[in-house]
Amino acid sequence: MKKRLVRFTATAQLHLAREKAWWLSHRDYLEVFGAELAQAIDVIALLPGAGAGYVQSPVPGVRPVYLRRVDLHLYYTFDDQEVTVRALWGARRGHGPDLKD
Repeated sequence: MKKRLVRFTATAQLHLAREKAWWLSHRDYLEVFGAELAQAIDVIALLPGAGAGYVQSPVPGVRPVYLRRVDLHLYYTFDDQEVTVRALWGARRGHGPDLKD
């Protein structure tokens, strides 16, 4: 089993900063955000093909992974070398992120 490099797009970095700031301002268990994100990154680095695709995306191959404890979806694509995180998006928003190629 090969562990791929995980990188974040500029958009995903902005989403991460926004969601982390919100979490740190509104929740008591501050370590949960980082732990949940780290666990999701480990999973997609090792098993990026697990789970269903996100058919609403204009970008081919996008997959979401749900971060249950923080109620977010992490949207990503992958190839043989790396995983690209494209968005970190609130699960309760009622719609997905605006993903671009």
